[in-house]
Amino acid sequence: MNLSTSTTQGWQTIHVEGQVDSKTVTVLRDYIDSELRDGLAVALDLTGVPFMSSAGLRTLLTLHRRTQEMGVPLALVGIAVEIADTMKVTGFYDYFTIYPDLSALPGT
Repeated sequence: MNLSTSTTQGWQTIHVEGQVDSKTVTVLRDYIDSELRDGLAVALDLTGVPFMSSAGLRTLLTLHRRTQEMGVPLALVGIAVEIADTMKVTGFYDYFTIYPDLSALPGT
């Protein structure tokens, strides 16, 4: 798994590449915890994520709760069709604002 952070149109963007599963989810959670900045909207760029297990979905919900507590918007970007389908079946999809790519993020 490769993780990096950048700023895109005023959004703190966390880029994730690789599978998000029980073996990698702790690395992702720790990275998110260390990188989140108060007052910045958060975009989680999942363009490079081909697979996400239930552990990954739980991490998305945790991030959703955390950004709500921080009072900042959260957007998921570039979700693979298979992951989006799983999120829809489980009811997770409706919790998130989703954009097809980073260029679609609104300016803050």
